[in-house]
Amino acid sequence: MSKSKFDSDGFQIISSKRSSKKSTKLPPQQTNFVKEEIHIDVEKTYRRILSAIEDLKTSEYLSDVNKAVSNNLKQRKVVEIVCFGLGHIGECTISQYQLGLLLCLKDILKPDKVFVHDPIFYVNECQVLKKFGLEIIEQNQEGSYIISDQEITLVYLPHCPKQLANNFLWSNWGLRLENCVLMCNSFTSLIENHPNRILAETVPYIYRIFPHTTEIALENNFTFRDIFNDTSLHIFEKHKLDLLSYEFWIKNAKPNYENTEEFITSLMVEKLNL
Repeated sequence: MSKSKFDSDGFQIISSKRSSKKSTKLPPQQTNFVKEEIHIDVEKTYRRILSAIEDLKTSEYLSDVNKAVSNNLKQRKVVEIVCFGLGHIGECTISQYQLGLLLCLKDILKPDKVFVHDPIFYVNECQVLKKFGLEIIEQNQEGSYIISDQEITLVYLPHCPKQLANNFLWSNWGLRLENCVLMCNSFTSLIENHPNRILAETVPYIYRIFPHTTEIALENNFTFRDIFNDTSLHIFEKHKLDLLSYEFWIKNAKPNYENTEEFITSLMVEKLNL
C-alpha cells in the first residue's frame, strides 16, 4: 500500500489510485420534476439550525475544516461563499447540519456575502435562510456561477450531483480557478470509481482538471457520520494552472445532461417562487 501524503499541518493530500472494481451503469431513467410547496414552521426550523451550529462549534470537524481552508488561503480574503444544493432545511437533519457548517464558516471567514440556491427550497425555508443573513439566488443557474477574479470564493456543494461541480468548473474554466476553494464530494473517489470513458463524456471538466487539482481530504470525524462523508477541499494552485497550454482551456458550449435523475435542470424549474 502506498504511503499517504500529508501537508504541513497533517491534512491528508489525496493521490489517485484507480480502482479495479467494475462500475455498473444503470439504465437511463426519464424523470419529471414536480416542485411541491409545503409549509414549515420557520421558528422551529431556525432553532434546530441554531442547535446544529452549537454542535459544530465544539466539534473537531469544524476545527479541521477551518484549519484546512485557512492553510490554503495564503492570507487572501474570502470575499464570498456560494452554496448550492442544501436541500430541504425544514425537513432534513442532514441539510440542517450542512447549513450549520455554512453558517459557522460565514462567522469564521467573514465574507462580504454568502449566496445560497437550491431549486427545491420552500418559501418558508427561504425565510429561514434570510433570517440567518444569507442571500438567495432565485434563478436556477445549474451551478454556473462566475466567481471573483481577484479574491477567493469558497464554493460549497454538500453532497451535490457531480453535474453541478462540472458546470461550476465550466463557467470558470481558465486561470480564474486559482481564486476558488471548492468544498464538495471527493474528485478522487469519483475518478477511482467510474470508467475514464464515462467521466470524459459526462463530466469532462472534472475529468480534465483532476490531474492538476490539489485535493485535501477532510476526515469524517463529526458525531454523525452520514453528514460530511466523502467531502474534500479542492484547490487549483496557480503554479499548476500556469503550466497548462492554451488548448487545454478551450471549452465547448455549456454541458447538456440527458437521462439523469439526480440533477434538477433549469428547464425543470426556472425560478424560486419567493
